[in-house]
Amino acid sequence: STPLYSSAASDVYKRQVVQQVRSLMQDEDAAAVILFIDSGGGAAIAAESMTSALEELAKTRPLVVYMNAIAASGGYYIATPARYIIAQPGTITGSIGVVTAKPVTGGLRDLLHVNGVEISRGANADLYSDSHPFTDRQRDQVRYIIEAMYGRFIERVARGRNMTIEAVDAIGGGRVWTGVQAKANGLVDELGDLQMAIRKARELATLPDSTSVQVVGGRVKNLPPQLAE
Repeated sequence: STPLYSSAASDVYKRQVVQQVRSLMQDEDAAAVILFIDSGGGAAIAAESMTSALEELAKTRPLVVYMNAIAASGGYYIATPARYIIAQPGTITGSIGVVTAKPVTGGLRDLLHVNGVEISRGANADLYSDSHPFTDRQRDQVRYIIEAMYGRFIERVARGRNMTIEAVDAIGGGRVWTGVQAKANGLVDELGDLQMAIRKARELATLPDSTSVQVVGGRVKNLPPQLAE
């Protein structure tokens, strides 16, 4: 299931993917896009940012997703805007859920005779402080955030896969499926390889079989805000 909060690593990857998607939106030669996913997921905030960008891209041209070894949690979240999803029979798929936690090390510091000082401003500024557990009020707040994010997750899946919220929830809740099971549950359209995804992208974009494929990766130049919008 998707962790709720972001890390520095996921922030960097998020920015890179969003920049790549925005660049593709300005590229008139990109008639269709294949999103190669091989990810066990990451922070919900990062997944939402990438998915929002991909959703805008999918309005302008066919978006096909190919899932490699794993596309779970945030890795599946970003697949939801796709027009067509292809997975391998053994692809670890799904894990539609949201979790969060925090370590509590206050007692350990006491044992080690380490004294820490925290300065915070606001009733819940110390929500993720490791010096003490969640208060009852904070626990209620965190539960509310988790449930709201989970609701958004299953709503995105339901919209993308043409399923009901109830049907997605029945196969969600953090459950993990193989590609074969995911197809039976409606989470993917077809089982196959990357070449099948390329053929499907050409088909959806009405392109000849000889149309070239270009790999987009690495960092791209930031777009000016006006173009990005």
